Amino acid sequence: MRLSLSLAFALILGPFGMAEAQTLLSERVTLAHGSFTSGGGLTIAAELRPTTTGGTALCGVWAESASQSSYTVGEARRIVKLASVSVDGRRVTQDLGFLPEVAPQLDYAGQPARCRALDLPWREGRVPEIFMPRQQISSTKGGGSDPTISFRQTGTGAMEPALDVVPLLVRNIGLVSLSRAARVSEGRYSSGGGLRVAAEVVQINGRAHLCGVWSDLPPQVEMTEPLGREILRRSRAERDGQVLFTDLSGLRRVRARTDYTGAQANCLDSGRLWTPADARATLTLRLPTETVYRNTAPTGRQVIRFFGS
Repeated sequence: MRLSLSLAFALILGPFGMAEAQTLLSERVTLAHGSFTSGGGLTIAAELRPTTTGGTALCGVWAESASQSSYTVGEARRIVKLASVSVDGRRVTQDLGFLPEVAPQLDYAGQPARCRALDLPWREGRVPEIFMPRQQISSTKGGGSDPTISFRQTGTGAMEPALDVVPLLVRNIGLVSLSRAARVSEGRYSSGGGLRVAAEVVQINGRAHLCGVWSDLPPQVEMTEPLGREILRRSRAERDGQVLFTDLSGLRRVRARTDYTGAQANCLDSGRLWTPADARATLTLRLPTETVYRNTAPTGRQVIRFFGS
């Protein structure tokens, strides 16, 4: 269904008398990223849509890093309320607090967004410019010993890394050396660089474990540098065509190398008992093929795809 029809049926009056509606973001989405000096960040994704009355609506979502400093918890939502949008050099709205929060995404196209009508006639080809003001976040709970953290519009936003955490519930404590039998798979970003993963199925305490490592492959651009674990989260390991794991993000990160024999790997428990058939089974590591970055802003216009195996 066309967006103009969606707005016609879904249009309601918000609490301040401003028209609001819901829809899905398209491939014309524009991104704005901000980062905290302590790690982690914020992304606002938005686009302009026509209304049935010939006007313009701003539609969008926002997301924050899943892992970040305790000092910045709650700050992203406050910054979204301080953000503003300009079109053709003119500020058309401020306070984006009406936008819904979503989980961090590689590509925000297709995300359920909320829209607000603007005092702006519709013109094809216009692109919103999103501005997030710089902030100083000072936490002085401990007699001045707490850090002063700043926020500015830069970096990779919600994909900005803070803590490189491996889920404790799925990893086996201790490391094992990968054998020559370890399978290796890799994928490449259209912007350059990529990701490589090496793993094998190992018997530990009578159970089948997936032991492996992964590496970022240079050269990469700023937008893809923090995406490794997210790519692995969407990857899977198959044993003779049957899915063993649907999330490989718990594997250990190491420096890139051509031969992973002897690499110190951590192990993920499959929850299955080891059988002699596991020793003969063929392991396949499948990395996804999908868009990982999309931006239609006049400055920074780019679409990046990851091509997996």
